[in-house]
Amino acid sequence: MLLNNLFESKGSDANIIDMLKVFLPIALKHLQLDHVPKIKLEWEINDEKQPTFGKFVDEENVIYIALKNRHPVDILRTLAHEMTHYKQGTEHELAAGSGRTGSPEENEANTVAGIIMRNFNKAHPEFLNAHPIERE
Repeated sequence: MLLNNLFESKGSDANIIDMLKVFLPIALKHLQLDHVPKIKLEWEINDEKQPTFGKFVDEENVIYIALKNRHPVDILRTLAHEMTHYKQGTEHELAAGSGRTGSPEENEANTVAGIIMRNFNKAHPEFLNAHPIERE
């Protein structure tokens, strides 16, 4: 099933794929990345170590993002956070304890994601009116 069909928003809202097309150039520019990392959109993420809506798996070089019942702007914030971890990985800044709450790497990802989202929301406030993603 195509993502465009599976994750269509209600009414006239843009769907998550359309939002990603607008969001990714903003995030790439802020993070100074020249390409989009591999991103897997999942309905849910089951992680025994830490309940989460997203994660970057350094060994796989893949970002996983959960979509179930989430507002699209929240999904994009999670993606910005995980893209920051991706960049940290490309710069060999990640270590065994990097995912620990309060670690410098985790704090940086939270801060950078917040900045990216403020810039995105200022440029595209219309996306704040989108509906949560639900299966129909």
